[in-house]
Amino acid sequence: ALIADVLRGPRRAAERFSRPAWVVGALGALWLALVAALLLDALATGRPHAEMGALVRQFRAHGVLPRALNGRRHLAYPLLDCGATPQGCSQVLYRQVAMPGCDRSIDSSPLVDGKWPPPMSESTSVLPAAVTPAAVNRIPLATYRLQLRPDFGFDQLRDLLPQLASLGISDLYLSPLFRAREGSTHGYDVVDHKLIEPAFGGEEAFVRMAEAARAAGMGVLLDVVPNHMGINDAGNRYWLDVLENGEGSRWADFFDIDWDALPLNLKHRVLQPVLGKPFGATLEAGELKVTYAHGRLQVAYFDRLIPLAPRTWPIVLQIVADRLAGPEMAADRRQARIERSELESIIVQLRHLPPCDERTADAIRTRYREQRIARRRLAHLVEKRPRVRQAIEQAIEEINGVPGNPASFDRLEELLTAQHYRLAYWRVASDEINYRRFFDINDLAAIRVEDPRVFEAVHQLVADLVARGLATGLRIDHPDGLLDPGQYFERLQSLYRRSRPHDDDGGAQQIYIVAEKILSGAETLDPQWAVHGTTGYDFLNLVNRLLVDAAGVKQIRADYEEMAGVEEGPAEILYQSKKAAARVLMLSEMQMLAARLYRIAQRQRASRDFTQPTLLRALAEVVASLAVYRTYVPPRGWEASEEDHRRINLAVRLAKRRNPDLSRSLFDFIASVLLLQFPATLSQDERESWRHFALKLQQVSGPIAAKGVEDTAFYRYYPLASLNEVGGELDAGGVSADEFHRLMHHRVTNWPYSMSGSSTHDAKRSEDVRARLHVLSEIPRAWKDAVLLWRQMNRRWLQDVDGEPIPDANEEYLLYQSLVGVWPSKPMGDEDREQFVGRICQYMEKALREAKRHTSWVNPSDEYEGAVLDFVRRILSPDAAAFQTDLSQFVARIADAGFVNALSQVLLKTTLPGVPDFYQGTELWDFSLVDPDNRRPIDYASRQAAIDEMARQAEADLERLARSVADRWPDPSVKLLVTMRALQARRRWPELFTYGGYHPVAPAGPAAKHLFSFARSHEGRWSLSAVPLCFHQLTSPNSTAASTPAGALPKADWGDTALQLPAEAPTHWRCELSGRLLEATAADGHYLVSAAELFDVLPVALLTATKE
Repeated sequence: ALIADVLRGPRRAAERFSRPAWVVGALGALWLALVAALLLDALATGRPHAEMGALVRQFRAHGVLPRALNGRRHLAYPLLDCGATPQGCSQVLYRQVAMPGCDRSIDSSPLVDGKWPPPMSESTSVLPAAVTPAAVNRIPLATYRLQLRPDFGFDQLRDLLPQLASLGISDLYLSPLFRAREGSTHGYDVVDHKLIEPAFGGEEAFVRMAEAARAAGMGVLLDVVPNHMGINDAGNRYWLDVLENGEGSRWADFFDIDWDALPLNLKHRVLQPVLGKPFGATLEAGELKVTYAHGRLQVAYFDRLIPLAPRTWPIVLQIVADRLAGPEMAADRRQARIERSELESIIVQLRHLPPCDERTADAIRTRYREQRIARRRLAHLVEKRPRVRQAIEQAIEEINGVPGNPASFDRLEELLTAQHYRLAYWRVASDEINYRRFFDINDLAAIRVEDPRVFEAVHQLVADLVARGLATGLRIDHPDGLLDPGQYFERLQSLYRRSRPHDDDGGAQQIYIVAEKILSGAETLDPQWAVHGTTGYDFLNLVNRLLVDAAGVKQIRADYEEMAGVEEGPAEILYQSKKAAARVLMLSEMQMLAARLYRIAQRQRASRDFTQPTLLRALAEVVASLAVYRTYVPPRGWEASEEDHRRINLAVRLAKRRNPDLSRSLFDFIASVLLLQFPATLSQDERESWRHFALKLQQVSGPIAAKGVEDTAFYRYYPLASLNEVGGELDAGGVSADEFHRLMHHRVTNWPYSMSGSSTHDAKRSEDVRARLHVLSEIPRAWKDAVLLWRQMNRRWLQDVDGEPIPDANEEYLLYQSLVGVWPSKPMGDEDREQFVGRICQYMEKALREAKRHTSWVNPSDEYEGAVLDFVRRILSPDAAAFQTDLSQFVARIADAGFVNALSQVLLKTTLPGVPDFYQGTELWDFSLVDPDNRRPIDYASRQAAIDEMARQAEADLERLARSVADRWPDPSVKLLVTMRALQARRRWPELFTYGGYHPVAPAGPAAKHLFSFARSHEGRWSLSAVPLCFHQLTSPNSTAASTPAGALPKADWGDTALQLPAEAPTHWRCELSGRLLEATAADGHYLVSAAELFDVLPVALLTATKE
């Protein structure tokens, strides 16, 4: 901190430290000298210095080390953790000086053939990422996302390895494999991070699978869930211990619980919103019952057991003791006296347990020891003494009450009120929950992974699997929920270096990590994070925008707002959706934050008159106005970053503008707290409370944004639904080829190993559905006419409720767009139709509830949902045959262009900078909607047969195979061919696609705007990828393209359009998809490749350079 202020100016430092400027300057100079000495020693010896690494992290936190040197170059990470070779650190400096264009040494890659790549020439458009001694353990060539299930576990996955290897996959990308809540369908509700899910086969089956993968040369990416755990499950021993021991639990700090929460009945307690109806009704219905099970007194709620605090057991045991002294024991009074004496001794022991607000190590140790002894003594009595067992059963029966007699439940209520938790109706959670949740899911409680003890517990299994070489990469779920994501990633890399496989002699200093980070607008991933990119939503949305017609999107938006009756623009809908999430879905978290902010306000005279309700309202407005999911005010240091200053100040300005009735000073106060603009009079403790509030708000703003954008706004506003994807913008439009090239320059320079996704388990629509819907942007007028016609045809099926049609115009528009996206190309049989109708109904029910206009998950309207689903069934029944015929004809008009878009996505994903990720089953056509539709079982047997046959034919005669596939258009084999051949090209030339430079290739000619192309190069090896844009316009009746017979690949009207190759590019090429040889022709000093020749066999092309 001192150095930071010295560099900014001695006068500022003098003011900060209240010392003369010359004193502060001298101290700063001494510190700088020490740092320089450490740096020179590290350079000379190549030894890593832990203290230097710590200094580097502190410098970054305080702003001493800039985000970029000379405006571009990022500082290498970890700068001095490069002791793999004696020349390690000098090589880092060499790369910084000799290769100034390479600004992602944090994304370091393995050495190529044991050599350092030479500096590239000025003519190269973009340099590959810097290769540093802090090498990555393994960079996947291509990943395949697999959703594990009880019927698809590790043994089934092991059998699948040859098929995936034949496809061209290098790394398995698994859904969470840690032990999850019983019956989990996704694995993100982990209850024990230290165990592998038994339903998948357990650790033994995983080891067999991972060893088989390693033997096949394949890696394994684990999906790590560090933000939250599934609770209210018997498998989560941490949470059960917290319920039993409250604040005195060894694991009380494991979870993010506010023990000082309002209302007062939650002070020192945690809310348990697990009841299906209000507490009083549940109690008097006899649904809450005390039971003695597993050596503990517990309360049972149906099949759920919740422990009772041992200090409250005497409420029950005293009844047992009194029964042992009763007249019914007269027959054997001596034995009864002995048993009663032992039981009373246990009661005294339990009453003298240290209270749970005593958190000293000695108190905790004593509490657990005495509890354990007391439980053993009671268990012995119950087992050996039938009278005691019978008396406990009678006491429990008495305390459990009798339905119909409310007074009989008074003792049970007294017992439950004395617990460290409050049992409550599940609806109470939206107002009063006092633990941070994952989004608004009550059964997922956030954990404090920033605590080193929690971090070690959560990552113990991960470290073991990495150390044994059974895991080679990590995907981190929801890092925006973490207190300090940057510190977390550094700890992960440090854990890897400690747990590095013993047979890793390559000196890798980093493990491959991708973060599930949602980037908003122009936001970029923090270059200081020790990760190698995102999970691919940013790439997915960028490709979406490339494949649509920008002008058509604008026209569709205007027509949509008119047809659907949408009066608000996307910005207002987004704001209202986020505000609703803050005020309803995440209200409990916001109330906890408002209570913290109120306590802060009360300590200063200038803010003392701010009330908690107005603070809550203003806080919700600021969060709803944030343009990003969260900010990253640091846990250490004095200041927020310049970027966070800009984002928070913008949000505050917007909140002021939208709320003229609220005091501007209220928003100014919130901004000062969030930006850590401490008044000079604040004590150190008060400053820490400001910082703690800012950090906590950051953890909550991300879930509010996700619920507001992805799970609300995207279901309210959808002019072109294919652009409403996770990580996308509500007002997204098309992107030009030039802008796309610029962003790819940034990607290859900064994040060359980031994932490139097109379908995911969380996607709103599969890649092929989006590809088809993109075509609507090419025909906005025809789309409008179709919607208006279908409304007229189906008007008779609408239901009228209170004068309003159901579904409303906006919902009907979404239904038609969804039907166009997934409508089968071939006629459906009765069974297929029934399944299809079920899928659409399931989707519409989810869409209605997510929109929260007429129904919701919290308050479902059976009447409204029933009317909408009845409309769906009627328009898909034989009675609506005319509508279905017209729908089929409309889909047939755009389907071919949709298939071409889908092939373009595959080729772009596979050959652009990044690591291509394939969601399970998408190597063939996949027309799925949001989950659970996209998590249906995959028919791997048919895929295996198709892959084997294609490999055999490709080896015999690739061009003949390609032409045969084209003749069967749009058979699923065409997507398999493009996928397999592109992946096999990556496998054949891994350095080219992993480290290669990026060169835009300019099209020329009458259809130039319909052609997108780029080249990759590395050490003399070249590839060229080309795909059409807005293909439907090239094949529509208005073009001069020849008519295409049904079932044949449509031919585009390319005319004299050609690609102009870069000056240094070769002229002889081979198409990896069709096997054809092409030669560039010279014209006007350039070499050209004809588009017509390029796409003679297939509508997309991947060329590699040949000698001749």
